[in-house]
Amino acid sequence: MTTPADAPGDRPKPSRIVINFERARQMAHVPPRGSRGAKILGIIAIVFVLVLLGALAGGYFWWQSYKTKPAYSLALLVDAVERNDQKGFDEVVDTDKIVDNFVPQVTEKAFGRYASALTGPLRSQVEALVPTLLPSVKQKVHDEVVAQVKELSAQAQGKPFILVALGIPYAVDIKQENDTATVNVKLKDRPVTLTMQQNGERWKVVKVADDTLASRIVDDIAKDLPAVGSQLEKEIKKNLKKNLPKNLPKEVPKDLEKSLPDIPLLNDNK
Repeated sequence: MTTPADAPGDRPKPSRIVINFERARQMAHVPPRGSRGAKILGIIAIVFVLVLLGALAGGYFWWQSYKTKPAYSLALLVDAVERNDQKGFDEVVDTDKIVDNFVPQVTEKAFGRYASALTGPLRSQVEALVPTLLPSVKQKVHDEVVAQVKELSAQAQGKPFILVALGIPYAVDIKQENDTATVNVKLKDRPVTLTMQQNGERWKVVKVADDTLASRIVDDIAKDLPAVGSQLEKEIKKNLKKNLPKNLPKEVPKDLEKSLPDIPLLNDNK
């Protein structure tokens, strides 16, 4: 016997689950919140890394190029002097050429001090003698260049080499023309001009223009000049006798000899 509740018309209908596949498909393509910002940050990071790598590569190649400039060789010279590195000093300074290039400066100083009134032939004798005496002052030239570099690098002591190398162009005036460079240096008491020539990837100091140093060299070689002075005195007397009129008394040449100008170079031999 069935009850009314059990009647077929009164039984509950089974529930249905409806899945909207179209909506699920649309939601699958929607990016989560914040993903766009992360993508932008990623792009920025990649660009930054590329720029950094480019800057590093550019800096490396610039530094390699800078190492072929006169300023870098001067920095090597400063470093060698500070470390008392004779080998490093000789790699940048050609003392022999500096001494050779001092010949005109020293010769002119000698003319001005000892023989300002000499004739052409006599000047030639001094010009021939000075180069033979300069090698004896080679060490003095070396020591003077070291002293000049020490004075120039006084403010660079204790600083990293790279800072010294980068600061050299601001401490001195460098003018480069092809394989020759002129460096104007202001020391405490005088200006000095260095001439550098390219030597492979480096530069060498081959000439120093310094009036004070030239005067000191003349002082050093003056003691070796009396023999020349004696010869010059003989030449002057000889020329005087030749050029005197024949009708003058014979005593006149002797009087003129006594009145020869007081030339220090000549008097040193007495």
